[in-house]
Amino acid sequence: MNDQALHARNPLFDASMLGLCLLFAGALGALGLSGDWYYGFIPAQGASLVLPAVFWESLTTLGDGRIQLALVLPFCLRYPRVFWALFLGSILAAMISRGVKVWFPMPRPAAVLDASQITIIGARLTAHSFPSGHTVSAFSFVVAWLALLGWWRALPIVVLAALAGFSRIAVGAHWPVDVLAGALIGIAGGWAGLRLSRHFRWGLGVRAHWTLIGAAVIAVATLPFDGQGYPDSLPWRIVACLWGLGGFVLVYLLPLLRHGWQAVNRPLAGLAAEPRAI
Repeated sequence: MNDQALHARNPLFDASMLGLCLLFAGALGALGLSGDWYYGFIPAQGASLVLPAVFWESLTTLGDGRIQLALVLPFCLRYPRVFWALFLGSILAAMISRGVKVWFPMPRPAAVLDASQITIIGARLTAHSFPSGHTVSAFSFVVAWLALLGWWRALPIVVLAALAGFSRIAVGAHWPVDVLAGALIGIAGGWAGLRLSRHFRWGLGVRAHWTLIGAAVIAVATLPFDGQGYPDSLPWRIVACLWGLGGFVLVYLLPLLRHGWQAVNRPLAGLAAEPRAI
């Protein structure tokens, strides 16, 4: 299976993305009308306590873009259109998320609740709660895979993104409203990135692709050394790092050494010059 279908028009998929955005926007609107922005946090945290802290600490790193790069590195040459769409989607979603954080500086749960009411796993964060950046990143990662694989085959990725969002509540870093907003922004940004990738093909060129892959390799290599406040996730970060770097060696470096530059880049030949989607 290749990813050529990613650049085909798919009105049904576009309608499903719009429907999801409207669903999350409606949930946010309902919370806004209720006036209780902190609704649901304590029950959600209580439910999360049935699983150990290290589970949530590791799961929440799925919202770290470096983990996502590590997971996708072995597949980038096989699915270059997906990789480029994911890159654009993550950039757009992150820009929207950063702007919203600046305009709506909501306090995090640790700044509002008494220590007896909250469980903090990992770093204790207090500011810029809305929206959840990890959730934005996780859901922006979902869109291109949904477009390529369809809902049934991409369902495990969707479930992992939802769990990564819930983990932000479990570790005490975000309110449920932050997670809803993060999912909305992630889907909208990922969808916009997917559509942009159909017209702006720079990242599909051979040299551009290698530039992005090189940056991804450097980012993935930092995983064992920087847990972003979640030190107990180290075993999982090491596994993800080895998976990503191992995939890079097998898919890129070994074929390059054995067959040369032109052979290893044959799957990328002509991608940037394909006719644009209408």
